[in-house]
Amino acid sequence: MKPFKRTVEKVLAWIANIILIVLTGFLAYGSFFKISLLKDNQEFLNLFKEELAKNLNGVNLSAEQLLDYTIQGLKMYSVLLIVLVVVALLATFLMKKRILSGILFLVLAIVVAVGTVGVLVPVYLLYFIVAIMLFVRKERPEEYQETVNYL
Repeated sequence: MKPFKRTVEKVLAWIANIILIVLTGFLAYGSFFKISLLKDNQEFLNLFKEELAKNLNGVNLSAEQLLDYTIQGLKMYSVLLIVLVVVALLATFLMKKRILSGILFLVLAIVVAVGTVGVLVPVYLLYFIVAIMLFVRKERPEEYQETVNYL
């Protein structure tokens, strides 16, 4: 009896997961450890103040406030991506329950597309393809599976 496998879906999901994990790791490492050091760098702060003074676009914030808001925004965005990675791994491991996993991958595709404003095109396209494949490819009942006998 030939068992029904979802190898294609698993491979596509893991490719997208690895891309998302790597980019999330870089962003989380940078936003939690590296970018906070910019506030302490006086040379960068002076340069930032000069550029902010040149481009007065109606911003009523000081350079320190703008930098603090940017750092907090990057940290919140990193947390969102970490949550998306956890949901993606959960959807990948629950692939035997194809409807639940398909719904999770569809939600992931939509949230990644909207949340990254199209930057992670390969990730959300792969999640969308996996979701469609999980909905379309149904497992055959055992009595309809063909037997392969080479003897």
